[in-house]
Amino acid sequence: MSVRKNLARIAFLAGIVGPSMNPARADSPPAPDGRFRLGIEYEHEKSADGRERADALTLIPGIKWRSGWLTMTELLIETEQEREAGRVTDRAGKLGIRLRKDFAVSERTRLVLRGLLGRALNGNERYTYAYLEPSLKYAFDDLEMMMGFRAVRAVDGTQGHDFNKFRIGPSFDLGQASEIEFRFVRNWEAATGRHASDAYIVEFVHKF
Repeated sequence: MSVRKNLARIAFLAGIVGPSMNPARADSPPAPDGRFRLGIEYEHEKSADGRERADALTLIPGIKWRSGWLTMTELLIETEQEREAGRVTDRAGKLGIRLRKDFAVSERTRLVLRGLLGRALNGNERYTYAYLEPSLKYAFDDLEMMMGFRAVRAVDGTQGHDFNKFRIGPSFDLGQASEIEFRFVRNWEAATGRHASDAYIVEFVHKF
């Protein structure tokens, strides 16, 4: 089965999972107790030796909750192309559900904990993976800086997909309804500690 067909299934599943995250009851108000968000993320990654590159585009619909224990629930739908010597060598797709909880440390400082469970479709290889990411965010007058660590693991025992990532970068508010984020990511193999790749990420988020 082609990656394109797999991504079509992912998109169909996203349409089912998204509304089911907050089922409506007959006696509940029509709007959920949260604010809907839609993010679009572009990532450019290059291997440590510079020989391989990858470009990924991720659609991130989510809800930032006004009440309750969780801060945010998101669905990630990703498509990726890998290149070597200027030609496409592989295509992949991923689908994941991510949960986030914020903890206020001070008026300007927050500790953010995010966790994701997902499924990757890479040619004939399929595997289930997860990550846990604690990060620290500090708000200045015009921007917010974040620094975080992400531990990525294949939870079904598939080899070659365990990585640790250091993430850092600013976020800027573009009015009350949107924001833009920039991230630099250093990626290394969990087992050996070998530097695997670096990535540059930009994400635009619109809040409805």
